[in-house]
Amino acid sequence: MNEKQKPKKVQGNDSFQRINYLYQISKMMAEKNPALSSYYGNLVINVAKKNVLKIHPEIKRQLCKKCRCVLVENVTGKMKVKSSKKTKTIEWTCNTCNSKRYFPANKGKDHRVWLEKPEAVVEVIS
Repeated sequence: MNEKQKPKKVQGNDSFQRINYLYQISKMMAEKNPALSSYYGNLVINVAKKNVLKIHPEIKRQLCKKCRCVLVENVTGKMKVKSSKKTKTIEWTCNTCNSKRYFPANKGKDHRVWLEKPEAVVEVIS
């Protein structure tokens, strides 16, 4: 191997750092000022769109689709587990705009997004 092998640069690394920072601020502001949390959540989406980047599914799941506020249980949103005969779902209700999001939660099935599965990882860049 070549001794002076350069580490690979990730495209949009500074944008990913900005998205992470804005998400953290949004989460901190959720309890104090939901409107400001929505503003920072909106910035997260806009930075990702402008730079054509994919937001991590875990971050995406925690943002309200309508007002972009970070959903924190018993602070900015309510979480309920609903079950019918065959399926279980998790229902998030945003306290700011009252919109609802549903996620599957069956015990025996793998409900992870493809990005979270081990076969999705091709190469780890440090």
